Amino acid sequence: MKYSFYGILLFISVSLTSCFEIIEDVTVHKNGSGTYKFIVNLSQSKNQIDKIRSQDSILQYKVPTTAVIDSKITEVKTKLQGIDGISNVTIKQDHTNYIYNLSCDFKNVSSLNNAVHSIWKTYDKKAPAALTLYSYENGIFKRNANSSEVDHLTQSANTQIIEMLQKSEYTVICRFDTTVANGNAMNYTVSPSKKAVLYKHDIWSTIAIKGKSNNNITVGQ
Repeated sequence: MKYSFYGILLFISVSLTSCFEIIEDVTVHKNGSGTYKFIVNLSQSKNQIDKIRSQDSILQYKVPTTAVIDSKITEVKTKLQGIDGISNVTIKQDHTNYIYNLSCDFKNVSSLNNAVHSIWKTYDKKAPAALTLYSYENGIFKRNANSSEVDHLTQSANTQIIEMLQKSEYTVICRFDTTVANGNAMNYTVSPSKKAVLYKHDIWSTIAIKGKSNNNITVGQ
């Protein structure tokens, strides 16, 4: 038996029509520091997950207990607190509605990249050896989504999981101190204040289609 995120997704997908949401919310100040928030909202699949928790295993995958989930969350928090340039780490978990919220401050985007990579490695042994998800230089902020880094996830997904991920949402919000001077309009919706941009698409397209969520934003100085 083993714990598997995909095992749980598969059970949800064959139980009822289900979906969930992932939100990535990053605030970047002029000096490159900022705040990062990562929210996983499974509340729309609450009934299915309640069924999962009543069982010991599903489809040959062991169902993680609340204690195991809490242990993993503690492990993530401890790792983040040990990363240079990361501070004010908080993780809120709602095991009733299945909403999980991570927040931390970062000194620069290099520290943020190390933090995101640390979280990824905690849950995915096949994660890349290094990760440069964000960059910020000379007023240019980029979110670099490289599909090759998640190829092993897309290759192992069956039709049911793909269909469910196509119905679930991935949202990226990028906030700045000053207005956005230029951006890739194909990927973004610019806020009325022009100090934030929004990317929103289904999860499958976000992780499976190369360049779908690549963001290149010029921030006013």
